[in-house]
Amino acid sequence: MMDLLQSKNYILFDGAMGTYLAERYAGGVGRCEENNLKHPERVVQAHRDYIAAGADAVKTNTFGANTLALGADMETVLRVVDAGCACAREAAGKDTLIFASMGPILYDEQERCDAEREKIIDRFLENGVTGFLLETFAEADVLVRAARYIRKHCREAYVIAECTVAPDGYTQSGISAQSIIDAMKDAEEINAYGFNCTCGPMHMAHIAETTEFYGKTVSIMPNAGYPTIEAGRTVFKSAPDYFAEQLKRSFLAGARILGGCCGTTPEHIRAAKEALNANEAPAKPKGPEAPRMARRKEAAPALCGKPVAVELDSPLDADGSFFVHAAQELRAAGADYITIADCPIGRARADSSMLAAMLKNQYGIEAIPHLTCRDRNLNASKALLLGLSMQDIRNVLVVTGDPIPNNRRGEIKSVFQFNSVLYADFIRDLNRTTFAERPFRIMGALNVNAKNFEAELKKAQKKEAAGVTCFLTQPIYDRRAAENLAQAKKTLSSALWAGVMPVVSYKNACFINNELAGIEIPADVCERFRNADREQAADIAVETTLGAAELIKDIADGYYIVTPLRRADIVCRIIKELKV
Repeated sequence: MMDLLQSKNYILFDGAMGTYLAERYAGGVGRCEENNLKHPERVVQAHRDYIAAGADAVKTNTFGANTLALGADMETVLRVVDAGCACAREAAGKDTLIFASMGPILYDEQERCDAEREKIIDRFLENGVTGFLLETFAEADVLVRAARYIRKHCREAYVIAECTVAPDGYTQSGISAQSIIDAMKDAEEINAYGFNCTCGPMHMAHIAETTEFYGKTVSIMPNAGYPTIEAGRTVFKSAPDYFAEQLKRSFLAGARILGGCCGTTPEHIRAAKEALNANEAPAKPKGPEAPRMARRKEAAPALCGKPVAVELDSPLDADGSFFVHAAQELRAAGADYITIADCPIGRARADSSMLAAMLKNQYGIEAIPHLTCRDRNLNASKALLLGLSMQDIRNVLVVTGDPIPNNRRGEIKSVFQFNSVLYADFIRDLNRTTFAERPFRIMGALNVNAKNFEAELKKAQKKEAAGVTCFLTQPIYDRRAAENLAQAKKTLSSALWAGVMPVVSYKNACFINNELAGIEIPADVCERFRNADREQAADIAVETTLGAAELIKDIADGYYIVTPLRRADIVCRIIKELKV
């Protein structure tokens, strides 16, 4: 099995058992895999149809053979596996390879999924099946674990690992095709890897042509096309000749293992065989120096002195006059950037990205919109980034975002399709392709007040690996936070813009200490405000904020000032002092 491609230029797999059986036997048994027990003759005949069409390898009819997908106990699942192996053996001749088809198991508890998967793998091995096709997965780490288990228990096994991505090259959680391959490329237990399902043959060919595979054997198995509903039935409209033409594009891009997924019939495989046998040599698998996917080095922030970014709350209503006036005053005082939070605490405010574009294009003020994961899915996030790029916004602060308050969750639903690390990685991948000429600078948040700062640093390192090149920190009020910033400076390679936030009154100090997580105003600072009038409080606010800035002046690469309670006047005074 380890010499799968030694004597062949390619291996052509069969198509999609599920959609083929559904087409041939309308109104048949519910789950496709149940045919192994109830109608094995149908499964055997389907295998034979694909083999007669030219398939070099067949997949066992076991993609969904797990307790969750079948709604059955483990004993029944293992019987389905046994029967699936028997059907494939009965249909295959000595020249046809048999691969165990295994799809994802979607329980929430990963340990439960892994344990069940290992039992199923064991059963395939007991049936003498040593080829494994792990298909339609969304995460690389699951595939790596499964491959290691297979090869540990059968050294001669051949493992093909396939993930599924949308036509734009991203999973539902925002992970790119390239990042998936990057995560699997060093796993020696995986013999071949690539993609299947979701995409039609044209989009899959594009992914094959633009992904760096590092010289490892590539597997590509697209859908026959995209599903449509006709007379209440789901059908795939792609013609066999078109499918074959596009599959050959993947072959010419270097894919050696080919086949079809949903909607792919024996006719599609027959056309693919003819096209692949035409006298055109495939390209060599792309190695790490392939120019198409050359990595673009992330540009470091261009710092002139120490930049000052000021956070200004966006309006709660449709009146933007204070926001614009305050932004102009802050810019005149010396602020280099205005940062705008994205609906903090899950409360709707004027859109941060639209305000950033307005400041940039109407007033010439550089703005940094915060982008949260709470309210947008992958499509909406990409659409927003495209718009920001057209508006010449080049800096974004990526945060996971505050959850919707408990009392509103019945009427407002969060999205949280990904977190800040995945969001940063998503933008970084777009910087390599869509925004290659003018990439975004990706910024992230760093909580220097975290009680377990070691854990916070590890999270920051993951953000760096995902493309973050500048961190804006939580406000610093004491020496402990300053020491954490110094530790971050030693650990991280990104720029650090130290957060400071003026306290403007005794009431404000009490609110921060009691209702803002992760920030604590020292008791002596609180007491200074207790009996101060408005003018005195403003003077104390400037003095204490500058004192905090003094603690970290030799560490910080820039300053990030949060404007409290619309007191832009106090922030303007602080900026002028910092710029001296």
